[in-house]
Amino acid sequence: MKIACVQTFPKYRDVEANLLRMTEIVQKKEAELYVFPELALTGYLFDEPAQVEDLAQPIHGELSSAISALAKDSGCAIITGFLEAANGQFYNSSLAFDSDGNLAGHYRKVHLFHFEKFVFSPGDLGFPVFDLSLASGAVVKTGMMICYDWRFPEACRSLALGGAELVGVPSNIVTSTGLLHKTLQVRAFENKVIIAFADRIGHETLVRSTGPVRLDFRGESAIINFNGEILTIAGESDEAILLADIDPKVSQNKTISELNDILGDRRADQYRL
Repeated sequence: MKIACVQTFPKYRDVEANLLRMTEIVQKKEAELYVFPELALTGYLFDEPAQVEDLAQPIHGELSSAISALAKDSGCAIITGFLEAANGQFYNSSLAFDSDGNLAGHYRKVHLFHFEKFVFSPGDLGFPVFDLSLASGAVVKTGMMICYDWRFPEACRSLALGGAELVGVPSNIVTSTGLLHKTLQVRAFENKVIIAFADRIGHETLVRSTGPVRLDFRGESAIINFNGEILTIAGESDEAILLADIDPKVSQNKTISELNDILGDRRADQYRL
């Protein structure tokens, strides 16, 4: 199957413009599945709940319906970051729509980063694995992480234990560690899963009482194969649509020798998770 990681510069607080850009990209139909960045439709830099009240929507609301219609009309599955409102709380979430426009997957970010702790409630859905149907008839066992989750090996391992073949990772990375891609490669390698890391570019500035805060997003989206190989990687400052051919079913085979299986050999009696 062909997958796309989309690296964009979302317009801050401009849902209409960002949805239009998403539509333009998906309607090219260059891939069976498109993965977009974290909070791809709203922008990212907020430090109090009041700033997102007019942007947040329920997962079955108007914005979700528009993404669903885009997936159905194009025949392309979509994973995207989403600013979710539910039960008087806000979540940094990601949604997955199959090629028929059905909401197939829903994840709320478990590990909140920096100002996110002032705005969002911690994710409470765990790390679900779901069936993502494609127009070709293929069904991919899929899981999702969001950005800062990459630092926690338990997150990707939980998805692997749940049977995930592919992990979509909408992100807004601002840290400049040189270990990001190496760590993502290890996550793919140690779990034998494919990772689609969709980051954003550009910058956002928030004026606070203590002075302005500016975040610069590092880009470098990447698609990483089950063996840790980087199939394709974007630059730091340009929009990009990364394309790669992958075979998710290879991820089902966790053997590394005739006597070894990376999940079957786990000694859960000797450690947690």
